[in-house]
Amino acid sequence: MTVATIGFVVVATVLGLWLVRRLSEPNPEEREAAAAARAEATRQVLDDMRRLAQPALTLIEAERPGFSKLGGEPDLPPDVEWPRAEGRSLAFLAQLDLQEVRSAGGPDWLPREGKLWAFNDDDGYGSADHLRVLHAASDAATVRHAFPDDLGKRHRFGEQRVGFRLDMVAPSLDWLGVDPRALDISRLNESELAAAPQGPHRGERQHRIGGYPSEIQDERMPFTAEMLARGLSLDGPLPLDIEEAAREWRLLLQIDSDPALGMNFGDAGRLYVFIKEKHARAGDFSKTVSNWQTY
Repeated sequence: MTVATIGFVVVATVLGLWLVRRLSEPNPEEREAAAAARAEATRQVLDDMRRLAQPALTLIEAERPGFSKLGGEPDLPPDVEWPRAEGRSLAFLAQLDLQEVRSAGGPDWLPREGKLWAFNDDDGYGSADHLRVLHAASDAATVRHAFPDDLGKRHRFGEQRVGFRLDMVAPSLDWLGVDPRALDISRLNESELAAAPQGPHRGERQHRIGGYPSEIQDERMPFTAEMLARGLSLDGPLPLDIEEAAREWRLLLQIDSDPALGMNFGDAGRLYVFIKEKHARAGDFSKTVSNWQTY
C-alpha cells in the first residue's frame, strides 16, 4: 500500500467518524427539549424532597447528662443479661430514654415512655439481626453492667451522654429511587436540599433517630430492609409487592463511626437500624433489621 493510499484511508476514516458523530448528536431543538425535561424532572424531585421531609433527632453532646448515651457500659435492668450471639458478648452501642426522645420532638411512632438499648454483633454483618435492640418499660430500675471479660478492647467504646436536636431531613435521590442522570445536577446542587439527608449541620457525626438515613453508597434502603426481613438475598430478584411493603419501614437509629468513642463500622461507615411502624407503635423491638455502609 502506497503512502498516498494510506493517507486517503486515514482521511476517509476520520471523516467517517466525524460524520457518524454529527449524525448521532441531537440537533438544537432536541437538546433544548432534553434540557427542559431535565429541568422539569429536577423541579418535581425538589418538590418531593420538600413535601416528604420529616423531623429527625440528631444525637449531640448533652448539656445536662441524663440516661441517653452512646457507648460506655450500659445501665440495664438487674435481671437482664448482657446479650450474646454464638457464644460471644455483643458490643454495646447506645441507650435511649424514649420519654426524652419524644419530648425533644422525636417520631410519633415511638412509644412515649420506656428505654431502648442497642447491641451490635460485628461478626454478624449481612444478617438481619446482627444488631439487637432491647426494650423495657419506663419504670424499670436499671443498674450499671460492667463489660464482660470476653468483650474485646475494640468493642469497649468510650462514653458520651447525648441530648437531641430537632432537624428536618429530606429523602435522598437513592431513597426516592431517582436516577440523577435524568436531572439537572447543577440546579440540584444549588438547592438547599442538595445534601438533604445529611441534615442542616454538615460535617458533624450523623447519629440520628427517625427521618431518613444518610446513605454512603447508592442503595434503596427500604427495599434492603424488606429483603433482609424476608431472609432474601440482596442480589436476588425483587418481590412483586416490595414497593408497597418497603413503605412500612422507618429509621429507628443511625450510628456513625466516631473516632472519639472508638466506634468504627467497616471503613468509617455507618450503621442503620430499621423497624416497621406498626411494630414500633406496639413497643415490639424484636423485629428490627440492620444494615451498614462504608466508604
